[in-house]
Amino acid sequence: MNIIGRIKLPKSVDIAQLYVQCDGAVSIDDQEGSKKIVLGQGGTVSSSSYFNSFYESYYVKYTSLESIYYVLELEGDFKVTVYREVAESNAREAILEQHLEQCELSTPVKLAAIDLVQTENAGRIYAEITCLSEQGIFGSGWIATDQPKAREVSLGIVICTFKKEDYVRNTLSTLLQDELLHDRDLKIFVSDNGRTLDPNEFADSRVKLFPNMNAGGSGGFTRGIMEVLAEGSSTHLLLMDDDVELESESVFRLFSVHEYAKTELIIAGGLLNLNRKWSLYEAGATYNEASKTKGASDSLMPLNYDLDLRDTKVLNQLLREVDADYGGFWFCSFSKALVERIKLPLPLFIKLDDVEFCMRAKRKFGIPIVTFPSMAVWHIPASAKNLNWEAYYYFRNDLITYAMHFSPNYKHTVTNLTKEIMQALLKPDYDRAQMLIKAFEDYLKGTELIKGANPELTHPMTLKLSRSYENQIEIDTLASVELLARWASVAEQGRTRWEDASQDWKNAYAELTSEAFWREYLGLKEMAYSRAIGQ
Repeated sequence: MNIIGRIKLPKSVDIAQLYVQCDGAVSIDDQEGSKKIVLGQGGTVSSSSYFNSFYESYYVKYTSLESIYYVLELEGDFKVTVYREVAESNAREAILEQHLEQCELSTPVKLAAIDLVQTENAGRIYAEITCLSEQGIFGSGWIATDQPKAREVSLGIVICTFKKEDYVRNTLSTLLQDELLHDRDLKIFVSDNGRTLDPNEFADSRVKLFPNMNAGGSGGFTRGIMEVLAEGSSTHLLLMDDDVELESESVFRLFSVHEYAKTELIIAGGLLNLNRKWSLYEAGATYNEASKTKGASDSLMPLNYDLDLRDTKVLNQLLREVDADYGGFWFCSFSKALVERIKLPLPLFIKLDDVEFCMRAKRKFGIPIVTFPSMAVWHIPASAKNLNWEAYYYFRNDLITYAMHFSPNYKHTVTNLTKEIMQALLKPDYDRAQMLIKAFEDYLKGTELIKGANPELTHPMTLKLSRSYENQIEIDTLASVELLARWASVAEQGRTRWEDASQDWKNAYAELTSEAFWREYLGLKEMAYSRAIGQ
């Protein structure tokens, strides 16, 4: 028996409907740290939920799985019905029904096998358990197959962190305390950009902590990837942000997809809104969908945006697969072989490094970006931050990414950026206007902007500049005129430098994603980075 998923019970009441749907006399008992569901006669519990549904349409398209079955820990008498729903209709079809008598928790019940539909009629499968006795208990459940794995998978989980110690501890605890993940071959690589974590806290042999220079998210993730490749034991990687709240089932199901995958793919996990934990903020996104031939501005468009996952109709909506250009590094997984083909991320510090990496895989090698439902993390949406120094990196890196993959148009870019600057001045937000001008100006410097810079020195200067006007809350005509005059000058310089700068970025593509460049950039040239620093 190969377990490919579980029916997990919720950690808290506020997210209960992301795990189970209950009807009638049903309660969740959490005594002695062991969760179970207690059902009165006629009470029903269903796995028709975001985390516990089996998304058949994705499995039949991207894996070799042909059949599954449920294994349930039950006590009492029950009717168990397995349903299938499809994207085009919210009507459900019963595909299996079994009556179970005198069940005991100590003896799990194996249901009959379910053949997966290998056509467009594939949908979403879930189990509904109804208690027939005076009282019953549901302990746990698994989705399994007897089909041999296509490959064994060893997962290297890369976490990049900068002074988010508590988040990292919680994530590691979630991963290391999951009973089923104990039996999986995984190792966690923590790139500590802030150099604030104590190695003595992480004595588990499955954790490798290494201090890293603060080269932003792209530097931290790339360092982690290099560590994974150098160690050589991982077949696949998972990149995760440090400030996430993790459901370990997402990682467990990730294993099974890679184990049965019939094609190379990048799995793009969803971003659940940490402020509204039942809301899917984004699952995959497109890059410059509307204006790929015109220029880089307002280029990211989230897919499956702001969906209420408590609504089972929304779960069927997720069956309509979207054509994503990228997935965020908050939860992004791919094979080691893919990295060896497409090389490392670009040194963009933060913002759009994940966009460019995934686009490279998709555009150059035809690798699909798959937004697999039930794989996600909770995270604060980027739109909730609205920091001016982040706006600098976004606009600068947007231009760089666009130059790498397309041909950016000077006039279109200047027009769009002028609108953004004017809007900032009218708020007034002089810091934002200043950072937008700097983003354009630095793009024009070409690759020497990155090659000749130490990010640990340049980033603090960027932070300081982004706070030049932080106490400015009223319209300042002089400041507006000065910033507009500066923008006019920079834009005019861009008229003559544009083509050379854009070509410089495009030509340096291979160099900036090479291991040799990154070793020097991160100060690892003379260091055997295959072992943790200081160990």
